Amino acid sequence: MKKAMVGAVLAVLSLSLPAFANTTNKFQIKGQTADAYFYQSDECNYTSVGIFASDNVSKSSSGIPTSQKGAYVHYSNYNFCTGQGSYGDGFAPDVTFTSDNSLRSATLNGTVTLNDYSSGSTKTVNVALTWTGTGDTFRGNSHSHQQGPRFTSNYRYVGAYRQAQVSGNVTLDGKNLISGLSSYASLNSTNSGSVEIVRK
Repeated sequence: MKKAMVGAVLAVLSLSLPAFANTTNKFQIKGQTADAYFYQSDECNYTSVGIFASDNVSKSSSGIPTSQKGAYVHYSNYNFCTGQGSYGDGFAPDVTFTSDNSLRSATLNGTVTLNDYSSGSTKTVNVALTWTGTGDTFRGNSHSHQQGPRFTSNYRYVGAYRQAQVSGNVTLDGKNLISGLSSYASLNSTNSGSVEIVRK
C-alpha cells in the first residue's frame, strides 16, 4: 500500500514538471488509518468484506495543508458449487472517523454508496465499527533514493502499526455482512512522509 502510494505520487509529480526547468517539489502526508478484513469459507462458499478508513493531512510545496478523510468498503461472495456470486465496492469522503495517535482505538461511522458489479446497480452500506488495539506497537522507517539523467527523488516514511480487535456492523440490504465472520484488523499511524524531486 505504502509503495503504491509513493509510486503514484512520483508519477504525478514527474509528469507535472516543465521539460527543462530546475524544480523542487515536496509532498508530505501525516495521519491515522484503520483497516479490517472479514472472511469465511467452506466447501462451497467464500465471503470477504474489507474496510479501510483514513484521516490524513497532506501538503505539497506549493499548497496549504489539506485534510483528507474517508472510508473504502469492498465485499464479495462466491458459491463454487453453483457458480453464483456478488461483489462491489465504494468510497465515501464524508464519514466520521476518529483514531488516537497512540493506536489504542478508533471508530468509524458512516454511509457508503457501493457499486454492485454483479447486478449493475448501486447500493448503500451502513458502517459502524470500533477498533481496539491489542499487543505491541511496531515502529519503523524507510528511506529510498532514485537518480536519473534529469531528476533526483528522495522518499522517507516514519510510522507505527498495531494489531487490533474490531467489532460492530456493516449493514447491506438489512443484513450485517460481517456477522459470524473471522476478522483481522490493524491501526496505523504515519508520522511523516515526503517525496522530493529535483529536475535538472
